[in-house]
Amino acid sequence: MTINTTPKKKMPTEEANSTAGDTINDREFSTEYEALRAAYAMRGHTLRRTDPADGPVTYWAERWGLVRHLPTLHDVGMFLSRIGGRV
Repeated sequence: MTINTTPKKKMPTEEANSTAGDTINDREFSTEYEALRAAYAMRGHTLRRTDPADGPVTYWAERWGLVRHLPTLHDVGMFLSRIGGRV
């Protein structure tokens, strides 16, 4: 297995929107969030989050106009299992 060490060129809008830099933890967090969004979509729900630039990130799930606030990723996972989904 080879690993590409060439840095990815960022688009100008990505550079303007980046906050704490591109770290492993930021990428892992984003990957986990995207996997959860896909799992929610499979169950007919929409998962969204607040903008990290605005402060602490919180989440909400929506279906049929009903919204459930989910303060942490742990709560997101717990609600996903409650609605019969899994990652």
